[in-house]
Amino acid sequence: MSSSVRQERVAGLLFQELSIIVSSELDDPAISLVEVTNVVVSKDLRTAKVYVHHRDEEVGTRTLLKALKRATPYVRGQIAERCGLRMVPDVYFHYDDTPSRAARV
Repeated sequence: MSSSVRQERVAGLLFQELSIIVSSELDDPAISLVEVTNVVVSKDLRTAKVYVHHRDEEVGTRTLLKALKRATPYVRGQIAERCGLRMVPDVYFHYDDTPSRAARV
């Protein structure tokens, strides 16, 4: 199996699980209306960039990313339990402003 096919499979799996974890299992109020928009996994499957968007304009991007960073150990633990990956990738959250830019246009 080529590495790009495996990358896409792992990214798809992570997208599904992270969407559930981030939207419904984190208790922090700053993370309440967050949705995962994309997951990009590195070729060696060691890192995953998780792009998120927040539907509440009141919460600042920096506040959101700090809250997600605090939740990262829990998130990685849940991924380890659910996904059965040999190695759980390091998860890095990035803000995706594409939906809000699209809405303005």
